Amino acid sequence: MKAHERSRLTLFIILLLLVLASCRLVVPAGPVTTPEDSSSVPVSSPDGFPRVALATPAVTPVLPGEILEAQAAPQPPPLVGNQVLTVVGSPDGPLTLDPALVRDVESAFVVQQLFRGLVRFDPSLRPVPELAERIEISPDGRTYTVRLRPDITFHDGTPITAADVKYSLERACDPALNGGDGRGLPAWGMLRDLVGAEDRLLGRRSEIPGVELLNERTLRLHLEAPRATFLLSLALPVASVVQRANVEQGPEWWRHPVGSGPFRLLRWDTEELVLGPHPGYRPQPPYLREVRVAIGAGALSPLNQYERGQLDVAPVPAWAVDRVSAPESPYRDHLIVQPLFAGTYVFLNPAVPPLDDPAVRRALIQAFPREKVAQVTLQGKVRLAEGIVPEGMPGSPWTAATLPTDPEAARALLAGRKLQLEVVSAGSGLGIMLARVWEQELGADVEVLQLDWPDYLDDLDARRLPIFVFSWVADYPDPEAVLDALFATDSPARPIAYENPRVQRLVEQARYTLDPGERREALLAAQEAILDEAVVLPLTFDVEYLLVAPRVRDLPVTPLGILGLERVWIDGSHPAR
Repeated sequence: MKAHERSRLTLFIILLLLVLASCRLVVPAGPVTTPEDSSSVPVSSPDGFPRVALATPAVTPVLPGEILEAQAAPQPPPLVGNQVLTVVGSPDGPLTLDPALVRDVESAFVVQQLFRGLVRFDPSLRPVPELAERIEISPDGRTYTVRLRPDITFHDGTPITAADVKYSLERACDPALNGGDGRGLPAWGMLRDLVGAEDRLLGRRSEIPGVELLNERTLRLHLEAPRATFLLSLALPVASVVQRANVEQGPEWWRHPVGSGPFRLLRWDTEELVLGPHPGYRPQPPYLREVRVAIGAGALSPLNQYERGQLDVAPVPAWAVDRVSAPESPYRDHLIVQPLFAGTYVFLNPAVPPLDDPAVRRALIQAFPREKVAQVTLQGKVRLAEGIVPEGMPGSPWTAATLPTDPEAARALLAGRKLQLEVVSAGSGLGIMLARVWEQELGADVEVLQLDWPDYLDDLDARRLPIFVFSWVADYPDPEAVLDALFATDSPARPIAYENPRVQRLVEQARYTLDPGERREALLAAQEAILDEAVVLPLTFDVEYLLVAPRVRDLPVTPLGILGLERVWIDGSHPAR
């Protein structure tokens, strides 16, 4: 999810505060506890302290011919006391609350609470009906017949109809949202399978014939071809239902959203964003009376705030994990560890000299001891990336051959050539580390440019950054959400000007085959082809460390992060800290 840029998802700060890369996806720091019905497994770290990591769910695909039915309302927990959850976001807060334009993970997290679409992910990461009551997939996988729940409403009590769904999907594909170029919208990667959606995104038509209204509560979605991940895309913010009257209030409508999700926006100022429950949310309103998200100055030093009892949830930077998990620590039992479908990478843009020379790119990769980032700089608190696709993704293992660290071989590739390089950072210390290694091992002249976050994102969107560190969270539980998103020629999330016809053929093959084995082989081959061209250096697969107050209950967490707060509750039997 550039937050989305692909998104997904997942949701609050990637906790690599020591050397967190200049990331496209700034992940909001969200609360995490083990759900009551979730299995967990004890694990040990290199220093031997016990942790709890949520087991990676076995994601089962939805197949043609299946019928999905909405889940019944759960039995409410014993709600006593103050049902208020306080979490921390980033100092900047969300960049937008428009579901069609979400480009960072923090925005995606808040949007996920305010808006919903036809589908959501359950704790096992299987897509299940959300605003939909029933979804029937045709045997050929090209038609989805959707019946809405009968009693769903927007936050102002207006009923949500099939026409609202059609309007929202067509609006998400409106090229006017991106200066006339729909190829830069999240919908280009997520909704283009609908019949006519590509023409809509390219400004060739004003509607999408693939979204067919049958009656007030029923619609039919027609695809150009079967797509294994289409239902997953409907669970993302871009497919959320928005209210036409709200949107037509003006370009800043999203600052006062009338949403379709479990929570309403009560207040948003420079220090705090506050959500309240939507009584009309179905199958059951949220349990929490308020969700308070600290932003601005209130988002600084979250670990200290947690220790002072000011936060219910706080991210733990790598340097503090040993302290909070020590046997004598009062917070040892509060620590939750969750491997994510997320990675941190160094990108080498082949459109920027001297990186247009494959030998230069290979030399830079082989000169850098990437193992030390995971093992030394981050103290073994993340996993060394053995490939581009994070561990645990469906179809695992996804390990691949990466160029070995070999400074002598790197110098031989350059044959005495003196390099002039630029590394761009938006505040990460890792850019300086890259520069120092290349200066020492290769004699390169390296300038590290520090950009403000908005300027960094602009240059990233334009694919003109030369060398940069980049963190990516998959939007949905499929390796396509990494390989296709970051390297396909037609992907709006592609961070570098990289074009490889073979890779494009392979990712397209994976898009349009429903056979899991064939999809896996195509994506494995694409990963190998990308690594062979030395345009990316995988560094780490990310792990989230969170302190969660014992009174916070039933917050399901997945490798995609926190998917929703509607079933979270505060256990009044635990005193406030």
